[in-house]
Amino acid sequence: MTEAQMPFLEHLEELRRRLIISLIALVIGMAVAWPFSLSALKVIQRPLTQPSLIKQMHYSLTAYIQRQFPDLAQRFNIAPPDLSSASRKLNYMAPLEPFFVQIKISLILGVVFSLPVILYQVWLFIAPGLRASEKRYVYLFVPIGTLAFILGDLFFLYLVWPVIVAFSLAYESDTLFAMLNLSQYVNFNLRLLLLFGLIFELPLILLVLARIGLVRVEFLVKHRRVAILLSAVVAAFHADVLTMTMIALPLYGMYELSIMVIRLLGGPRSRARATENLPGPTQKEP
Repeated sequence: MTEAQMPFLEHLEELRRRLIISLIALVIGMAVAWPFSLSALKVIQRPLTQPSLIKQMHYSLTAYIQRQFPDLAQRFNIAPPDLSSASRKLNYMAPLEPFFVQIKISLILGVVFSLPVILYQVWLFIAPGLRASEKRYVYLFVPIGTLAFILGDLFFLYLVWPVIVAFSLAYESDTLFAMLNLSQYVNFNLRLLLLFGLIFELPLILLVLARIGLVRVEFLVKHRRVAILLSAVVAAFHADVLTMTMIALPLYGMYELSIMVIRLLGGPRSRARATENLPGPTQKEP
């Protein structure tokens, strides 16, 4: 085995070690999350029985207009919407379907519970590419990364998910009745939960890459149109226009936030040198 091969093989061995530790942490996180999985299912089902935040805001606004400007409300037929919701239950067809759904919910909760360990393993893997003064940022990387993922999930659960469910239920009529399947409903929710958690990690990921020197803020600014296109491509994996919009806008918003964060905290490696694009010295012809 040559010396040139050793660093690469050691790099793969280090990656394997970090993946194994992360997987063990995930399994332990799933075990801890199992007792909370049914409570999490109730949170996922909440938009089926409770009005969304947007609907509550709509109610407050129209009620205010009706109180303060009764003539205007009567003229334009402005009235608060009905906040009462029908009692809905999810349906399942297979005997063990709820059990497998509980496993999936425990998996996502396990990711959240084990995220500090997983992020710490990611940090240990990339730490050799950092300066000694930058390695101390692990004390910020792990808690901020965990908090960002949780904020992404909360943003989805309390702002995006109720809108998606309300949009779907709006098609109910005298001839259409929603009979939502348990697996399809939960799978759709968990997939978006994971996606929004990762979306909110984007500024931190790009900041780390900028500190290493792999990403520069000029590159991000120059390729804004590409970022818009990629945001649309990621969102296009979901069929309905509403969900696509709900994914594309926060994703590109995190891209713009990444640019601001890198400008503030990216360090000298994240900025191109002023002399890089300048032409070399020219000699005068005799």
